[in-house]
Amino acid sequence: MPESDVPRASRCAELAVLLDLEASWENLRASRTSAGLSTIQELKGNQRAYEAFHAKLVAYNKRYAPPHIPELPLNNPARLGPWCKKMSALFAELDDGVPFPANLLEKAYRLADGMAGRKGWNRAARPTPTGVYRTADPLKLLCQSKPNQSRSHNRGYRTADPLKLRKWHAVVLGQ
Repeated sequence: MPESDVPRASRCAELAVLLDLEASWENLRASRTSAGLSTIQELKGNQRAYEAFHAKLVAYNKRYAPPHIPELPLNNPARLGPWCKKMSALFAELDDGVPFPANLLEKAYRLADGMAGRKGWNRAARPTPTGVYRTADPLKLLCQSKPNQSRSHNRGYRTADPLKLRKWHAVVLGQ
């Protein structure tokens, strides 16, 4: 029976682990090392990652209501921006006892880079690690990327069409 009165912190912590496992599996599927067919090691790695994610998903959904439903494809600014904001808010609530979600951050940057490549924009800038920072910080920076920087700065996106840029700000940044 799902627990509705479980402390929010423990639920958020379990959701963070689940989201990182989901991102791990998605990252493996997206980044194949061989140009042709997948190797047996790649396929086994993908299967292990999926099994770990699925087992955690089933356990989480049995324990909590409403259940976690994997996101729709995050293939446009209208979906990626709000998703980054939700992830940033989730990780801002967590204490330091939750493992750093490297897979989730890699997924966010991979999706942003794929979108930038399709649109002809520069890749999103990665923050330079200068010490310990909270997980929410890089996600917050990614969802606040402003697409009006010149290409030479390698921080934003191409400024070819101001109307498209205004739409990007309206959709992704909620402006």
